[in-house]
Parts: sequence; C-alpha cells; structure tokens
Amino acid sequence: MKTVPRTTPYYWQGEWVDEQEAGRRLGGLGGILPALPGPLHAEHVLAACGRLAALLADRDGDTYRRLFADLTDPVTTALPAADAELALAGLAAALAPEPLGAQLVAELGGTAPHRPVAAHFAQDALELWQPIGTLVHIAPRNVAVGGVLSVVEGLLAGNVNIVKTSGRDGLFTQHALAALADADPSGQLRGRLVVLRFPSRDTAWLRELCRPADAVAVWGTEEAVEGVARFLPPGCRLVEWGPKISFAYLDRTGARQDEGALRALARDILRNGQRTCTSPQVVYVDTADRQALFAEAGALADALSQEAAGFPALPRETAEQAEITNVVTVAHLEEHLGLTRTFRAPDGSWHVLADTRSALTASPLFGTVWVKPLPREDIVRVLHPMRRYLQTVGLHAAGSDTVALATEFFRAGALRVVELGTMLETYAGEPHDGQLALQRYSRRVSIRPTAGRA
Repeated sequence: MKTVPRTTPYYWQGEWVDEQEAGRRLGGLGGILPALPGPLHAEHVLAACGRLAALLADRDGDTYRRLFADLTDPVTTALPAADAELALAGLAAALAPEPLGAQLVAELGGTAPHRPVAAHFAQDALELWQPIGTLVHIAPRNVAVGGVLSVVEGLLAGNVNIVKTSGRDGLFTQHALAALADADPSGQLRGRLVVLRFPSRDTAWLRELCRPADAVAVWGTEEAVEGVARFLPPGCRLVEWGPKISFAYLDRTGARQDEGALRALARDILRNGQRTCTSPQVVYVDTADRQALFAEAGALADALSQEAAGFPALPRETAEQAEITNVVTVAHLEEHLGLTRTFRAPDGSWHVLADTRSALTASPLFGTVWVKPLPREDIVRVLHPMRRYLQTVGLHAAGSDTVALATEFFRAGALRVVELGTMLETYAGEPHDGQLALQRYSRRVSIRPTAGRA
C-alpha cells in the first residue's frame, strides 16, 4: 500500500491529493453520486471487507504494519502496542462477512436489501431499501476504528461516503479505507470514498463538506454535534452518535465482593482508558449503608490492582491529567466530611472514588471510577433525569433478577444491559444508542406497479 507523507493527507476516490488539490475539488463533492455508473450492491462490500479482514490477520503483511504504525504513532493516536493489536484484531473481526451479513439481515431484512419485496400491508405494492445518498461522517477521535466502521455501514447501505477526521488525527482512517477500496477489484468502493483531515475550526471547509450531504453522521460531544448541525442544508438528516455514559450495578442478589465479577468489572474499566461510551464511569452498589459502600469500593480497588498490569497506561494530555488531579483532590478533601473515601494505585494508573451521594457523575476517565450507593428501589428516580445520556449497564445480579432489573434501567433511559466483563463488546446487528445504523443511513421506498391497469 502506498505510503503517504503527512503533507498530503487527503484520499479522494482512490487518489492521494495534496491540500491545494483537495480544496479545488471540495466544491464538487455533490457531483460524485450523479457521476457513478449505478448502485453499489452489498455483496461487493462484504467481499472487500472479507479480503481486508484476511490482510489484518497477517501481522507480517504490509497492510497490518502500516495500520499498526498509524495507531502507535506517538505524535497522533499514540496507542500502546497491546491496544493497537487489540484494535486491529477487533477491526478484523468486525469486517468478517458473517457478522456484517447478519447485520444486514437484522437491520435491512436481508443481504440484498436493494431487491424489492412485497409490502406487508398492501398486496399490490413492493418495498425496498435505498441509500440515503451522500453520507458525511464526522469521525470520532476517541475510538480509532470508529470512523472506519461507520463508513463500512455507509457502504453496506450503498452510499457515497465523505469522511472528516480531526486535524490532530493520524492517517489510520485514510489508510484503512484505502486498503478496503483496494480489496474491491470492481472499483465500486473506491468511487464512493473521500477522506479529508482538517480541524473543525476550518468552517469554510466544513460548510463545503456538508453542502451536498443527504445525511451527516456526527460522533462526538454535544458541542461537536452543535458545531456541525449549523452547516446542514435543509432536509439533511442529522445522525447523532453523541456522548453517552455507562455504569455498572452490583445488586444485592449478586454475591457481595465476588472476586471474579469485580475483576471482570476492572477489565471493563481499564480497557481503552474508559474512552468508549460503553466503558463504566460509575459503579452503583445496591445499598444505603456507608460502610458496605466503602467495603465494596475497597474490593474493587483490589481487583483493579490485580488487573492493571495487563493494561499499559495510555498517554494523557496536560488538561486530562489536570482534570483527574482536580477530581481526586476534591474527593480526598471530602473524606474529612465523611462523604467520600478514595483508593489509588501507587503510580496513579487508577483511582476508586467512593461517594455517599447517588447522583450520576461523569468520570475524568483513564482508570478513574466513582462508586456510589443506589438501592434498587431508587433506580428510576435517581437515573431518569440523565436519561438522554445513559447507555450501557454492566449488571451483577442473580439470574432470576436480571430481567426485572433490566426493566428498571430501561425505564430510567438506559439502552443496553450486559454482564460484567462484556460492557465493551457488541454483536452483529445490535442497536447502537437505541438505533439501527443501517436504517439511519438508508431510505425505505415503495413501488406500486401500474402494469395491467386501465
């Protein structure tokens, strides 16, 4: 695969172009779709994904080494080697044709959603899925493979995909999507891919990026979503993959201080520095007793101490470290009021902050987790005010209580309930933030044949 210097970080339908050329072409983004010879069928995407997945299984191959270098680049993504290996293994697994085919079936009804089928409620009508058209992706910074997988979903739905990565990002997304295009001998994927790298403060480019869009998928904070939304043309669909917060819940029916469960929870906390929406930021304990709360926090600290060696510390920016220091310092000072108790690793790689107040509180991440009381009778009352932000619940409870507790969390606004140790895992066709991505990237259309009518 061609190596591209950082002075030319723009991938445009199979070509690598410099900033001047990308700027010249930017006004023509809306002409890409009309110039294509025909629709993109999902089987081409599945085949290309399968070929790229095979390349990612070869650690000595050029593709793997190029993407590994992008992920571990100390100037940009700066992932530890072990995390880069996990990210590439996860990407390879996600690109396997079997789970992608299952996702097509689960979300669009089959692996050929472009083929008409009889409408359920009209004998003389046909329905089918069609691409939304030109789909712009504002890729996330916190999950390196997130932009790639969003584009794969856009391709499965048949769209032209325009991707914006952060001006501080490396070229992982560009190189990964170029490799995917190269894995399609038909060339159809190549014509539907443009990847640009520039900062969001460059509003002139952002405006031109959004101008031809039929839908814009934004991964990021509320500020990021608002910053992009003001450039959307009338009628453009905004697909928000916005900020969410996840937490664990230790129910009274589960074994208290269950070492296996707590070590599984510790792994959920330590993976990826808590930078994914499914990572637990708070651990709720089904108790109103202060001493029981502090004991559970101490047991979790022991579990983190045992698991931390398997998770290399991620680099932290100055502002990120400052936030951790500030939050931990305040929690430590509140110990004198009897409100908190703090536990920390000697090297500062993790912190457990036990707090007697139940309100959901975001963590400063990087192994920092709150432990708070929440009797099961108060789940909806306490959590419902934050319902728009709740995502995953890692639940430790007796099996007979799982459904009843899940119902309470869903009433409060949560979107997923899973077993501890699996909070960051997903399955083919699983809803994302309560939505089905392929449907959000598609249109449902209908045909009523006129043949045989007077």
